[in-house]
Amino acid sequence: MGTHFGSTMQIAALGVVGQIIQTSANVKDALLHACAFVHLLTDFYTMEVEEHKDTFSILFRHNKGSEKYPNTRDQMGDFLAAFALYELNGLLMVRPKPVSVGLPTYKTSFDREYMGLFRCQPKRSTHYRLEFQKAFLQEPIITANYEIQTLLLGQISSMSGSSTLHGRFSARIFNYLIANSYLNAPSLETVAGNFCMSARTLQRKLKEEGVSFLDILEEVRKSLAVRYIQNDAFTVKEISQVLGYAEPAGFVRAFKRWTGQTPTDYREWKNIQHMSHTKRGRP
Repeated sequence: MGTHFGSTMQIAALGVVGQIIQTSANVKDALLHACAFVHLLTDFYTMEVEEHKDTFSILFRHNKGSEKYPNTRDQMGDFLAAFALYELNGLLMVRPKPVSVGLPTYKTSFDREYMGLFRCQPKRSTHYRLEFQKAFLQEPIITANYEIQTLLLGQISSMSGSSTLHGRFSARIFNYLIANSYLNAPSLETVAGNFCMSARTLQRKLKEEGVSFLDILEEVRKSLAVRYIQNDAFTVKEISQVLGYAEPAGFVRAFKRWTGQTPTDYREWKNIQHMSHTKRGRP
């Protein structure tokens, strides 16, 4: 499915939309800018944003001539729908649940995966359409969030496989959550849908390896927190937000539980270590 491909493209996606994010004050600005640039990605579709009384819709309309390549067109349409949803997740500090989703390629056989991805039941429609509450349009874009995510995504390959989890399946879940970490902890249902299984099956497979989904989420948060806090460019508040904590105090308590130190003390300790290693390395 193109939707599956679109939902795993966040590394490339951040590179593509980086300038849009950094030059947009709010979600509406970002979406309107994206409409002007979608032709750089594909000739099959144009992107539109329609505002209604209480909601707004992101539309992808197929262009004339795309019917000559129906399979490629449909794969690209599925990709764009998932891509748009995941980019909205990345722009906001909350995961916006669509009010409704319309897919020209809708198939009942993919209902479970659709629910995991969109968190609502899609319907067949003429064009690809994602409808959300209108209030999301005015949500400000936090560019520091983008910068932190970019830092992380540049180091994902070194973080994959770095967990203390020993089970083969649990390690796969850890790596998936690391790769999708800018989405603020995908839900159990979303992760299960990505692995083409039910949430109950995923939990059972993890239990066989002696861990739970919450254990892995904790391991992911710890790994991200330790990596983020070593960069002085980001405040504790910014890091706590990107990790999904409602208040910095909650992040501070969790970090102290993981490392025995507060984030500030840990950062100072790492800086002292770095300075010590640098001095010893001088000729």
